[in-house]
Amino acid sequence: MKGFNSTRRGLTTNDGQCQATNPIDKCWRCDKNWANNRKKLADCAIGFGHGTTGGKDGKIYVVSDNSDNDLVNPKPGTLRYAAIQTEPLWIIFARSMFIKLTAELILTSNKTIDARGANVHIQDGAQITIQYVKNIIIHGLHIHDIKKASGGFIRDSMSHYGIRAMSDGDGISVFGATNIWIDHVSMTNCDDGLIDVVSASTAVTISNCHFVKHNDVIIPNCTFYLLKHFFYMHVSSIDNVLLSCLAFIIFHIIIIFYNFILYKTIKL
Repeated sequence: MKGFNSTRRGLTTNDGQCQATNPIDKCWRCDKNWANNRKKLADCAIGFGHGTTGGKDGKIYVVSDNSDNDLVNPKPGTLRYAAIQTEPLWIIFARSMFIKLTAELILTSNKTIDARGANVHIQDGAQITIQYVKNIIIHGLHIHDIKKASGGFIRDSMSHYGIRAMSDGDGISVFGATNIWIDHVSMTNCDDGLIDVVSASTAVTISNCHFVKHNDVIIPNCTFYLLKHFFYMHVSSIDNVLLSCLAFIIFHIIIIFYNFILYKTIKL
């Protein structure tokens, strides 16, 4: 894919120079050849998810087929086929597309989903599930209108498939996972929460995301000494940002609203 990046606001100043003030954007966005050096993004994570590399050590996989028709033997070229592979993969998209997931998409470890250069919508179907895995980057997706979805037989790796219960209808569910970075993801209008980070998930950074039209935006339900960072979050049309934490955790939360900036450090 060529270096087309019109899905983001421009960063040029009057003199034509690129000026990124966000430390994550500054790490990669002013590189005119970013599309030929996509894996540079893996060096840009900050906060407790720093060091998350996703599929940096693997091949580039191009999603060319937006279908999701076979949950046990997914078709090569689909997003689901990439998600279940054993080896690290850096997943990109051949073009802009809409993907309706028939059932929850269960990611295996060491994956990057990189939607830069395309308008990729995960919509009107099931959620993305990050469960008991490590080292995941999700960047640049539009996730909206996610529904509760029937379970059944779903493949969660190349060597295993089994019966799953109905999924909750979160946009992204992070469950018992570690080293997770979710960046520049736009989310709205999901049946349950937009992002759940639960069941002892740790080393998580959620940054530069846009959340609208929802009540329960981020639900980090955490025990023990777990670490999560939330940076530069754009939130609107939200009744509340729900933070549920059981014990012994430090949150650093920067939430940028349209009219003011709220900064809190919460120690429980």
